[in-house]
Amino acid sequence: MKKNYVFQWTIVLSLLSCILFSCKYANEYQTINANNQFSVSVPSWMKEENNLAGDAPFQYANRFRNLYAIGFALNKDTAKSDLNFYWNRNLGALKSALKKPLVTDSISVEVGGLKGVRAEILGTMDGEHIFFSEVFLEGKTKYYHLSIWVRGDERKLRFKEDINRIIASFKEL
Repeated sequence: MKKNYVFQWTIVLSLLSCILFSCKYANEYQTINANNQFSVSVPSWMKEENNLAGDAPFQYANRFRNLYAIGFALNKDTAKSDLNFYWNRNLGALKSALKKPLVTDSISVEVGGLKGVRAEILGTMDGEHIFFSEVFLEGKTKYYHLSIWVRGDERKLRFKEDINRIIASFKEL
């Protein structure tokens, strides 16, 4: 009887261990080439999407973790204005889509040798807290826009390092 009890607990503990360890995500990153315009590295647990932003050449997400990333490139020779115009237009659109938007940490940045600007935007959409990290960069022949967002306050903190690493990995091709 005692042997049977020990055997059953061993099986239960083994199954629990397998379940717990299989739920962990790898901490590996993969570099994505976005239509030979730019590259970005994302965690291996993010997968390509095609319905986050219609014409964005870079769209990756993990819907379980509620982490999303998109990237755009705009040719300077067909652009109607400068980087500052697109920056302000994007911030205005985000602010109008959010309830009680708060723009924080708007700073000049250099990513992948390109100068630009980055801001963090917090707000509520459909009753849920959303955290955006927006980056606009000026390349040789293009303007680039990366937008990364998470749903929920705790995810903002949990994925802060991943968000920063994604942004820091940007390279113009």
